[in-house]
Amino acid sequence: MKTAHGLRLIAAALAMLVSNPAALGQNAPASTATPMDMSVKGFIRRADFSDVEISPDGKYFAALVPNDDKPYENMLAIFDSQTRKPLQVMQSGRTLIFYKYFWASDNRIVASIGMRRGGFDQPVLTGELVAFNVDGSQGIELFGPRSKSATVRAVSGEEQAFPITTEPSINRNILVAVKSFSPDRAGLYTQVRNVNIDDGTETNVVMSPGRNAIFVADHNGRPRIAMTYDQNYINTLWLYDKSRTAGRKTNATMWRLPDTAYIYGHTAAPSYNDPLNTSDWHVINNPAISHVVATPIGFNRDNTALYERVEFGNGPAGIALFDLRTRRIKLLYRGKFADPGDLLPTADGKDYYAVITQDGEKSLFYFDVNSSEAQMNRALAVNFPGELAYFSSFARDGKHAIVTVVSDRDPGKYLLFDLDSRNAAYLVSAKPWLDPAMMRPMQPITLKARDGLTLHGFITLPANGKPYPLIVLPHGGPINISDTWGYDAETQLFASRGYAVLQVDYRGSGGHGLWFQSLGYKQWGLSMQDDLTDATQWAISQGYADPNRICIYGASYGGYAALEGAVREPNLYKCAIGYDGTYDLRIQLDKSDTEKTDAGDMYLHAALGDDQDDLLRRSPLSGVAQIKADVLLLHGGEDLRTPYENFKEFTRALDHEDKHYESLVEKHEGHGFYLPEHQVKAYEKMLEFLDRNIGPTRTASNTSVKASP
Repeated sequence: MKTAHGLRLIAAALAMLVSNPAALGQNAPASTATPMDMSVKGFIRRADFSDVEISPDGKYFAALVPNDDKPYENMLAIFDSQTRKPLQVMQSGRTLIFYKYFWASDNRIVASIGMRRGGFDQPVLTGELVAFNVDGSQGIELFGPRSKSATVRAVSGEEQAFPITTEPSINRNILVAVKSFSPDRAGLYTQVRNVNIDDGTETNVVMSPGRNAIFVADHNGRPRIAMTYDQNYINTLWLYDKSRTAGRKTNATMWRLPDTAYIYGHTAAPSYNDPLNTSDWHVINNPAISHVVATPIGFNRDNTALYERVEFGNGPAGIALFDLRTRRIKLLYRGKFADPGDLLPTADGKDYYAVITQDGEKSLFYFDVNSSEAQMNRALAVNFPGELAYFSSFARDGKHAIVTVVSDRDPGKYLLFDLDSRNAAYLVSAKPWLDPAMMRPMQPITLKARDGLTLHGFITLPANGKPYPLIVLPHGGPINISDTWGYDAETQLFASRGYAVLQVDYRGSGGHGLWFQSLGYKQWGLSMQDDLTDATQWAISQGYADPNRICIYGASYGGYAALEGAVREPNLYKCAIGYDGTYDLRIQLDKSDTEKTDAGDMYLHAALGDDQDDLLRRSPLSGVAQIKADVLLLHGGEDLRTPYENFKEFTRALDHEDKHYESLVEKHEGHGFYLPEHQVKAYEKMLEFLDRNIGPTRTASNTSVKASP
């Protein structure tokens, strides 16, 4: 039996109140109590509260809270729902954070632990789980003890655990997925275990049917669905059913469409090698046959059907309900051009009442407009025009709920809803020092690329008159990343300084279906870059952008696109900023951490290509001589995703061509700066650089940028 000793090592007993817990109750919107802070630090400062969840009995609510003095740590605050006063503040411990948490019972919380690891800009999960009561008592490390030096030590074969469900425990047990720390390029098999939330006792349940598995449990706590992917990144869906006698090679596909499946260009059937004899798992979808990629989400109320995210044909992903008895599927929602967002659970947590839509401004699509949750949410939303308001967490009886309200100008506020009184009382704001009235709207846009492809994005305009100095801001990724409507600190910071910000989902972006993402394969520096050029020209033609004051800036892939834009369009962009960018595609193919797994390596070869000469031709490194724009480069010395070697090679080439550039390197940062002081320093340098080149105070007659010598 495990004791609280390991927990004390993790979090200094995890049971002490902060010196002034009452301060947590002073959070209020900027327009009332909290002084506004429109400084760089104010914009990039972490939210005061996030992940607000109500307890199953409705007596408490909890939230994650940053530790401003220790940025690699955070706290979990527990409040009384009636008085809204903090009762307990749990500290995560030295160099650790509470990554995620959930209410495992009326008065007990289970939390996943994260920590900062070299090369990453955000903490990553360690696979450790802790549990404690609302009063801080009975703290225990459920999984993964630590040494005093806060480094992970071997335990149970160096294993890590991840909760499968965040529903309250059944018989004081929760389901977790357990896998080894051992590196394996092909991925690992995963074991499902029951873990007791009071003493950490473990019981084996079942082994995954393949590598890289994620599981979905039904409402009775049974792991019935698994999704695995092989080295070709083919997502196979499995059903656990002991009653069936057919072997796992039986494939009851969900539906058959004539379209080719867009799975990184591969359609070969997965191997059915069964080294673990897990013959009770049966394939219910093989996308190489069905031409549908299905990702499991959760079960309906009576556990007879599975909600899935489905992708097929030339369009965005949709939400479907798969009947496990009839093997029939019903498409519930598919947007016009954007993938759906999260599904929202019903009051009893046994079903879903809506999905967040992302076609332009976010809204809700109700699966049953006559459901009580839909009717309540529609009545609630009337009070928040121009914002997205929804029930994000319910008490068990459905009479109390947390309401989340967000928008393009508000990073979020949380209210407590009382069904009996139909009253929503303000609780806390994510960033009360920012006044939403001072932020700028994020306007959805649609335009055509030169080859006729429709592109979607957003433009955020400053308060001053047009034409504006423009920042073209390509997002990173590009895989699985897209620009969506909502508060974005970086965009609002630039807009507050008088810059218009253009964001477009170029081909190859996520968020618009796998088919759209596949259009970017082997198109880095080609049609993907043309899309950004076409979007920039669109902004000029619409009168938004002053053609003499345009800068292109991005991070990660966006950094690549920014510098490639400066190479390919030397007369269009007056300046370019690359933040942890890829400047030599050969380095990305051979030395990034993405390459360390078979799936990652396969993706890189599919997305970038294999020809070394072609990779160099499509790299900013090969076009340094064409650059006229002023250049600013920022990079983390421990970056593993876009290795620091990119920066070193590119600056050597700039020096060789006698090109002027500025730089900022933080040698102990990874892929994106994490420490607040480093972020402030980076954005202050960017703003100073932008102001010198295209700033709002400059006029059309003095905005020309001197070509680098």
